[in-house]
Amino acid sequence: MEKSALSKGRPVDLNKQAIQKAKLLASAEALLAEKSYANITIRELAQHSGVNSAMVSYYFTNKEGLFVALLDEMSSKHFTVMHAITQSVDPIKTFIETILAMLTKNNGLARLIHHEFSTGNSTSKSTLSDIFIDRFPKKMASFIPQLVKNNTLIKDDRKAKYAAFSLVTMLITPFIHKSIRQQAWQISDEELQSPLWAEHIHQQFMFGCNALSNTQPEVSCSTGVQSKENLS
Repeated sequence: MEKSALSKGRPVDLNKQAIQKAKLLASAEALLAEKSYANITIRELAQHSGVNSAMVSYYFTNKEGLFVALLDEMSSKHFTVMHAITQSVDPIKTFIETILAMLTKNNGLARLIHHEFSTGNSTSKSTLSDIFIDRFPKKMASFIPQLVKNNTLIKDDRKAKYAAFSLVTMLITPFIHKSIRQQAWQISDEELQSPLWAEHIHQQFMFGCNALSNTQPEVSCSTGVQSKENLS
């Protein structure tokens, strides 16, 4: 078996395997920052990483498997950081700063969101989008509302969920609509990295949370009758 593997150029050294996997993952992330997933080829991945193209299928089955592994790696790394945020002096502001730094450093992630989940007919859209939703939005949806309840005046579950979704939208939208931001609003990438932008998001969000926490009991959309449930 080993001779067969060696004859096909497949490394049997575990350290070499780990290095080659890491190179392919790093190249996938780097290329994703430059172009859409659909336009990245296995040949480009091999050339960029310096790894034989056959290793993509050997380690990850196919290109899609490589990017699924990349999403797994990103998710694991970033959500380890997320849970440390709860111990900071201002968890909401630290969360905002962390997400902005993550999107700035990993702009390929924003590209993947925009190209693969906001558009298209890609045949791989279903699998990749399902993996992405499971690794990022679902984890965010279970984490941020509790962060909101613990660090704002909002204590109601539904209001916390709405506020959390609004916060994520405020953070991500400037990155996935980069051309509109730059050409129409003339807001540069450097501005999104500045403390002023993080402070702007933080102030807007906290103001909205304070306003939402003071809203009156909701009105039923179907009957127009006030609900007896106090959501504040």
